[in-house]
Amino acid sequence: MTQGLWRAAASMLVVGLLAACATVAPPPVVHHVATAPSSKAHRQGRLFYHVLLGDIAGQQGRLGAAAQAFGEAARETGNLGLTRRSTLLSLYARRYAQAHYLARLWLSLAPKSASAREALADADLGLNRTQAAVQQFERALAQAAAAQGSAGRAFAFEHIATLLLRHKRVPPTLMVMQALTQRYPKDPIGAYALADLARQDHDQATALRAIDAALALKPDWEGAAVLKARILWSAAPRRALAFSARFLKSNPSATRLRLDYARRLVSLEYWHRALAQFRVIAAAAPNDARVLYAAGLIALRSDDLGLARSYLKRSLALAPGDPRAELYLGEIAQKQNRFARAHYYYARVGAPYRFTASMRDGLMLLQESAPRLAWQRLARVAAHTPAQITALALARNEVLMAMGHYAQGLALLKAVTPKSPHPNVLLYARALDEEKSGAVAAAEQDLEHLVAAHPHSAVALNALGYTYINHHQHEKRGMALVRRALALDPKNPDILDSMGWAYYRTGHPRLALPYLRRAFLLSRDPTIAAHLGAALWRAGEHGRALRLWRAALTKAPHNAVLKAELAKHSAL
Repeated sequence: MTQGLWRAAASMLVVGLLAACATVAPPPVVHHVATAPSSKAHRQGRLFYHVLLGDIAGQQGRLGAAAQAFGEAARETGNLGLTRRSTLLSLYARRYAQAHYLARLWLSLAPKSASAREALADADLGLNRTQAAVQQFERALAQAAAAQGSAGRAFAFEHIATLLLRHKRVPPTLMVMQALTQRYPKDPIGAYALADLARQDHDQATALRAIDAALALKPDWEGAAVLKARILWSAAPRRALAFSARFLKSNPSATRLRLDYARRLVSLEYWHRALAQFRVIAAAAPNDARVLYAAGLIALRSDDLGLARSYLKRSLALAPGDPRAELYLGEIAQKQNRFARAHYYYARVGAPYRFTASMRDGLMLLQESAPRLAWQRLARVAAHTPAQITALALARNEVLMAMGHYAQGLALLKAVTPKSPHPNVLLYARALDEEKSGAVAAAEQDLEHLVAAHPHSAVALNALGYTYINHHQHEKRGMALVRRALALDPKNPDILDSMGWAYYRTGHPRLALPYLRRAFLLSRDPTIAAHLGAALWRAGEHGRALRLWRAALTKAPHNAVLKAELAKHSAL
């Protein structure tokens, strides 16, 4: 128990002690004048001894010893407040035998107290007296209803549910709650608690029956709807999503469920559906920076750059200096080719995203066809961890490749590899350098090692397969590798491009077109545009090929593959 928690518990007990000292009945009158003061002093001394002992034990974190000492103080005084507090402290310390005794003392002092009954039942449950616990809980519910009607019983039911959920032994608590809900079948809180307990016990059938009963009794209960979505999610995610959508249609103000639903959509990467939910959430919380940031991030993943920028700027206005918002605003500006604005945001990003922003800022200059400036900017970036050293080496190598300095890139990667926590990533980059420099056999050897180490890596399979196909070596094996990669990652534009390029290189341009078109729609990459144009040209669609190449060249005027295709077909 933390010192803060102990101080809170101790303060309550001190109040109880002061009340006890004020209300303890005076000792019986005795005629032996010399002994009466001594007897009273002795009792008060014992009382203060127990309280002091309990306080010291609590300060030392010995909650059990503290509970025992305060329990002795409660026995000494017979004070209701101190007895109640001592009982609850004993239950918290899981000293159930002592709690049972004190709860009975509490009940003798307050026979109509539903809380005393609940404490006694809690102690019975801790002592594995399940049936006795059921009986005491039932009497507590009856007493609460007699005192305060159905509202009192509902409150007592909620408190009992909290007590049961605190116990770590789920089966007995589940048995208790099942008995109570059978006794009170029309109480939604009991049904909710039964559902939650059953969920913790991985009993989905019982959990669903119980939560459906709770929702039948209280159809618009958002908390029950959230719990049902959680129960369904563990076994049937699509059913969970469908239920949440139906509930929100009838209860559009159920913000907790909407947020839960949106997060589940994000986990499945249903970006557009998640964005629709976050737009509603953001409209309801226009001054919540966290909500606006989340909405902006989802909009960015949905490729709605204008909306993403709007949300993130509003988030940044509410939380100035947020490095995450500035990083993503820089990314948006970069995607929009607003490079000066992107540089402005990247330069403002602070810890812990400073390194990432600096890397993006440097590599962005490749988009501006300024590899030498990119090299100078990345030369100023400091890497402090092995992972950062690896990332910086890969970024610098990318710049060297853009400048055609493949040997220098290889030397850079080889120097970093022995110390890198991600040597396979560097091996992949090294193979690309080797392939570009004409050392195809070395590239294939590195990629074969990579595939052997990671036989289920779509990236590795695709890289080796593409290399085989592109150099007319082992073409059948290359196509088989790309097919395996595509089965693992069917929406990856690079793999779709490889599949299309494989059909093109083996003389089937019509079969290549669907893959290349889909790849280009997903990424708009200039190299994929070059491949798609080549397939269109060979398929006889010369006009479309030329229009595609020229449009792509205006956006990437230094792309070597595009320029080669146009030069080959005398269209420059």
